[in-house]
Amino acid sequence: NNQLKSKTRLTYIQIIFQHLSTNTDIEEILNSFEENYKGKFIENFNDKKKIKFEFNLNYLIKLINCYLQFIKAENYISKINKHIDFDRKFEKWDLINKSILIAALSEIKYTDTSKFKIVLNDYLNISKSFINKFEIGIINAILDKLINDQKA
Repeated sequence: NNQLKSKTRLTYIQIIFQHLSTNTDIEEILNSFEENYKGKFIENFNDKKKIKFEFNLNYLIKLINCYLQFIKAENYISKINKHIDFDRKFEKWDLINKSILIAALSEIKYTDTSKFKIVLNDYLNISKSFINKFEIGIINAILDKLINDQKA
């Protein structure tokens, strides 16, 4: 189910955001999301309707493992900074922008190249709920460069 995958990726971004901002153990964050949010109805800011907070736990665990491998095995910050053409390096980015980029990169790192475009488009669509078009463009450009590096 593509919609459930998108919701799971949204949850994944939120977990990375919380991990980066609080440095809380990732397992503790995951357990909190499962206990306090999964299946609950939350307000949708766009149209004021309540929506059910859903995610595929098995897929989310797979994504979290990708994240943990990515941040341990890669010098990802210097790889990202290599592709930033403006003064504000990755370390100075807003946490939500960092979370989105890391989520996309860590999933792509462990995804078949034939699915890169699908994964990338889903993260960019999710990003529209959090950041402006300019920031989405920056993330898109960096993702394109890093994906091309990975394909090579």
